[in-house]
Amino acid sequence: MSIPKSILYKSYVLEQKSMFDIAKNMDISIHKVQYWLTKYKIPRRNQKDANYAKYNPDGDPFNIKSNLSIDDQHLYYLAMGFYWGEGGKTNYQTTRLVNSDPTMILIFYKFLLNICRVKTSKIHFHLQTFKDNNIQRAKDYWSKTLGINAENIHTSQPIPSQGKGNYKNINIHGVMAIDVYNTHFQAWMMEQLTKLGYNPNIR
Repeated sequence: MSIPKSILYKSYVLEQKSMFDIAKNMDISIHKVQYWLTKYKIPRRNQKDANYAKYNPDGDPFNIKSNLSIDDQHLYYLAMGFYWGEGGKTNYQTTRLVNSDPTMILIFYKFLLNICRVKTSKIHFHLQTFKDNNIQRAKDYWSKTLGINAENIHTSQPIPSQGKGNYKNINIHGVMAIDVYNTHFQAWMMEQLTKLGYNPNIR
């Protein structure tokens, strides 16, 4: 059984379907799909790209704004500054900012929405509370501050209180992590930091 080039190109290239899915839909072996890809000289994706296409069937879940207004530029540089200083930069799959300062988290959230135009379904919130925090009160606080549904804030087991003194005022509502799980977006973020002068080899 031959596979018309137009159908294979549409399924594999345009619709980003995997060889396994194409084989399953056509009720043929995956080896036949591989054969016709080679026959038609359609470049095969590597495993990394294949996995990305599988979990992002509609393409990148973000769309970087190109023409930035003065306010946009201000937001961009603020957010990148926060990420340079406080963001997680070692995990190539995840863009993460963790802080107890609600203003910092809110600004970064606005940056993700308005500059990067990340789909809201791809932005995740995780609240780390302490044993002397009221979890529901903390969730309600962050929900109101960020303008999100409290049900979208994930929590884990409260951890022991961290020290004494001012820490209680600083961490009264816990520590919030805002994440985007996407390799392409994290690569873009690191590219932006590099353009601004960040060097991962300097500690």
